[in-house]
Amino acid sequence: MNHKDLEEHIQRAAMQLQNIDHDIKAIVLFGSCVYAPDLAQDIDLFIITAQKKIPTVYWDALSDMPIWVDVVVKEVGEPLGDGLKLGVKVFGKLVWGEGRYVEEVLREMPVPAYDDARIRLRNADRYMNDALQTSDERERQGYYRDAFNCLFDAARLAAMAFLKTEQTRWGELRQILPSPFDERFRRIVNRLHVDYFYNSSYFF
Repeated sequence: MNHKDLEEHIQRAAMQLQNIDHDIKAIVLFGSCVYAPDLAQDIDLFIITAQKKIPTVYWDALSDMPIWVDVVVKEVGEPLGDGLKLGVKVFGKLVWGEGRYVEEVLREMPVPAYDDARIRLRNADRYMNDALQTSDERERQGYYRDAFNCLFDAARLAAMAFLKTEQTRWGELRQILPSPFDERFRRIVNRLHVDYFYNSSYFF
């Protein structure tokens, strides 16, 4: 999908969401559409609203979209889980509304610890074991991709812990990591996240 079509889909989804929920304060794009738009297969939107509707209202509003749109809806002041908070902070891009509402939900996000990276490593082990145990090839590929992405997340969290920084964007982390860790981190990003997770090149 080219960038122009993807941008049109994003703007269309944002408009249709506003039409069914006039209390929306901000719509944030996150996920693969932000950091790998050429490879994106769906659109991830985080919505902040003054009064949340039932989930089916949002799904119905997007049912005619030519690409799958996944939405996470939170009310103003409603806390976010650490996983979603990290995803929005790392990959968030304001599509519509006021950025102050986004800044509010991202406040006081703790700097990751090495234990957070170790948890992701254990998750990678579990996904790899699941991949080895399934006989379904499509399911196996999904487990492999998730395992490699967990390894990438572990490296990113470890870099943040090492630097004692809340900076989550890997381009920025690579620039401030000392040598030789900067080059190692670049190779991890390119291999685990891009080649393996997105391109599935490990199968060829």
